[in-house]
Amino acid sequence: MPRTKRPSKVDIDLHKTDEEKKQERKRKTTMYLEKKTPCYISPMNNSYFSAAYIEHLKTSYPYRSYYGKANNECQHCGAVFWYEERKKSVRTKVTYSSCCKEGKIKLPPFNNPPEPLINLLNHNGGRKSKHFIQRIRQYNSLFSFTSMGANIDKSINQGNGPCVFRINGQVHHRIGSLLPKPNETPQFAQLYIYDTENEIANRIRAVNKEDPESADLDPEIVDSLIKMLDQYNPIVKEFRHARDILREHEGVDVSIRIVGPDGQELTEREMPNINELAILIVGELSLENYKRDIIVQSKRHGLQHISILHPAYMPLQYPLLFPYGEPGYHIQMYYQDTNIKSEGKRKKLTMHDYFKYQVHYRKGQPNPYICYGRLSKQIVVDARACEDEDRLQYIAQNQDKIRVEYLQGIVDAVEKGAKEGSEIGKQTLLPSSH
Repeated sequence: MPRTKRPSKVDIDLHKTDEEKKQERKRKTTMYLEKKTPCYISPMNNSYFSAAYIEHLKTSYPYRSYYGKANNECQHCGAVFWYEERKKSVRTKVTYSSCCKEGKIKLPPFNNPPEPLINLLNHNGGRKSKHFIQRIRQYNSLFSFTSMGANIDKSINQGNGPCVFRINGQVHHRIGSLLPKPNETPQFAQLYIYDTENEIANRIRAVNKEDPESADLDPEIVDSLIKMLDQYNPIVKEFRHARDILREHEGVDVSIRIVGPDGQELTEREMPNINELAILIVGELSLENYKRDIIVQSKRHGLQHISILHPAYMPLQYPLLFPYGEPGYHIQMYYQDTNIKSEGKRKKLTMHDYFKYQVHYRKGQPNPYICYGRLSKQIVVDARACEDEDRLQYIAQNQDKIRVEYLQGIVDAVEKGAKEGSEIGKQTLLPSSH
């Protein structure tokens, strides 16, 4: 059977129309500029592209709307927004409410990252900074206290486009004991306690086992970040204190209590400050008195699930985004102008509104949710997963409020063909608004 001649590139080009050739040239130019013009980041600025690249995109997509620069700022919180994002119902002035609900949400700004992190995040910082920004997710994994349970889809980043963080399935953070079992390799929080004389090698070995792409991590950067966290992070300090006690008193039972919200009435609004977030406890501990806290023990093995409502949920997973151990969302956060005595008015800040406030850019303020490159993409996806879990938990716990008792039996009978009452089980119904 004769072999069919494969058409050459010249033959293919001859069959293309002028418009197809034009689009092909634009596509190649865009790919070239993407490689030559990286997306820059810094802790004080949002991600941006060069002026030449933006101009090329504007000419490449004639039908795409371009709103120019975001020059408007919220008068309450300083969030930057485009003019087209304004509240169109208010015509007397340019207002925007998707950030802080017109001053109802007030959260403290993030502090500038300490040295050497602030220099490593500078895109003009040289070879080390570029390497760190490229591998920032791997460097964060080196120091995470908790493991992130999720199916991370890495196949999406095999092309030439910008990096995307995509996950499948349920997301959960878990923490183990202070010490590993005999003959087991230390991981995550255990690396702050066990064999710290070889800490750099232990951390790199642990993350290489989870992610083979981390083989080129710089030991000098790891060493400098260890010293930084030892100096500034209060949770790290408590773990180091536990290490010292375990060295001096072999066999003693040591626990670290990471304080959560106490669930008191509305008048009890104060959470412990950053330095009181983690407490070291020596001796036996009754867990009944600390149901809302995270208790990490030296002798109790196994993984502990971290609640999405705990203020240390994000700081434990992202120590490089929160080097000072700043607490995240918790259930004792409130809107600012809410009258406690008023009825029918939401008083507690929702998780959705909390993260909406955090993902807005404000000039001159560092923002770990948007300014730290690939790691910021990961925490935004993580935050979205927290919102979904929070919403589903509310629906599951409030089935009576969506009149599930009137629908449950009918749904069961139709779907299962049940004829006897004993055959009907309980389902969780989602409202149409979910």
